[in-house]
Amino acid sequence: MAQKRMFTMKIVDSDAFLDMPLSTQALYFHLNMRADDDGFIGNPKRIMRTVGCHDDDLKMLILKRFVLTFEDGVIVIKHWRMHNCISQNRYHETQYTDEKSQLLLKENKSYSRTHGVPLDDKKIIEAQSPPTPALPDKKKGEETGKRRNNYPTEFEEFWAEYPKKADKGQGYKKYQARINDGFSPEELLLAARNYRTECEREHTPLKFIKHAKTFLGDATPFLDYMPKEIPNASAPAENGTADFEQYL
Repeated sequence: MAQKRMFTMKIVDSDAFLDMPLSTQALYFHLNMRADDDGFIGNPKRIMRTVGCHDDDLKMLILKRFVLTFEDGVIVIKHWRMHNCISQNRYHETQYTDEKSQLLLKENKSYSRTHGVPLDDKKIIEAQSPPTPALPDKKKGEETGKRRNNYPTEFEEFWAEYPKKADKGQGYKKYQARINDGFSPEELLLAARNYRTECEREHTPLKFIKHAKTFLGDATPFLDYMPKEIPNASAPAENGTADFEQYL
């Protein structure tokens, strides 16, 4: 199980979340930290006992649709894919594949039983298959030449999300510099996704969209699109009128 998880402020800073009791909020964070890479949890009651929460806390999360339940007692974090972007080389599919097959993915990346498109992680799973045997020397040399300009998988995922495809080489240099600064591939991927979403929402003309080398540059504009720290659960929500229903 991974040792690091992320949370989006769109969920944990909403009125619907902050109006819940502190014990219910705490249970939500503990469930997220112990979920697998698809957001599934097979032992929610054990976690409740471990952290000192009660049945009413889990019932509240179910009622408010922060978690979805299955007949066998397995639960899944509804907004898991809004919270977390897990890189291809670190992803391990859930063992609860039957339950996963019942879910749909909405446009905003939240799970649903009734709306959205079927989950399709086939490419990620196939990429983790054992490598094919080495090619004969001649073909191997040809393939090496073709792959000379290939980039790491994490950067290719970042590049696929980024809204402007220009000057990829310089973009990769800045990307690597940010990794060396201590930022994780998941954080940079989420920043690119958030920036793309903003550009699409505001219909930003292509000429005004930043190059990746500028977005990741020393002026660090990407920080504005990074996941924020989890707020103090006892503090009042700053955006009390935010429309949370779109995520339910």
